[in-house]
Amino acid sequence: MGIPNNDTFSLQDVADYLQKSGEDNLVGLFNAAQDDEFDPNYEGNQDRLSNFRNYGGVWVGKLVPVVNTSRASNNSWLDESHTVRADVVGHDVKVVWRYKSGSGASSDFQIGGNLTLFGTTFDLDTYSGTPFQTTRVDTSSYSSATFYDIATGTTPMRFNKRSTSGTPTSGTGLTPPPYTGGDNTYYYAETDSSGSPSKFFWLRSPTVSVTANNRDIDYWVGFYGTQMGPGWSVYVEIIT
Repeated sequence: MGIPNNDTFSLQDVADYLQKSGEDNLVGLFNAAQDDEFDPNYEGNQDRLSNFRNYGGVWVGKLVPVVNTSRASNNSWLDESHTVRADVVGHDVKVVWRYKSGSGASSDFQIGGNLTLFGTTFDLDTYSGTPFQTTRVDTSSYSSATFYDIATGTTPMRFNKRSTSGTPTSGTGLTPPPYTGGDNTYYYAETDSSGSPSKFFWLRSPTVSVTANNRDIDYWVGFYGTQMGPGWSVYVEIIT
């Protein structure tokens, strides 16, 4: 049963149309629909609920998955490259990495060297523009995360900036990236000394623009230690 083209449709009409029959209130329906890429910001013909749907599309504020990467622990830096989908072209975005630490005495996840995000290169040795940012507490939800500028240090439960040596705890990370033209600076998720296994760490970039000729993300990762997490995820947040 479709939604009538008027303002008299019932809650059951909404449930049937959105195929969310398990929800018994309008707020629950809208929240469930939004989780399935229902666009709450659509400003089109609002006399029909169907016009609010934008399944699979992008809108300001949406976190668009790019890749969920699974890697075994490695004793060297890895060069990673991913391509975003075509409908992100023309938007300003932030690149977002999510890492879940391993179990037990965790191992630190590192991102370093030069990061090239949609044609914009960030040399972490010299970059002094709008800072990359990190969370400071464990959360699996990006929408509820609070971000802070990355600082040089060894503070647990956040990404830190480091350049002079490997991560501070022995056996949990690599020395600075060796493959990027002599670059030394990297960001790392300090997981070991925090006593925080299986916790979420978020890192996000400054705003960059995606064009048809520049849809790629390229960066280096250090993924080494006896109890690394299973991998990491990359997203883009739509800013404009």
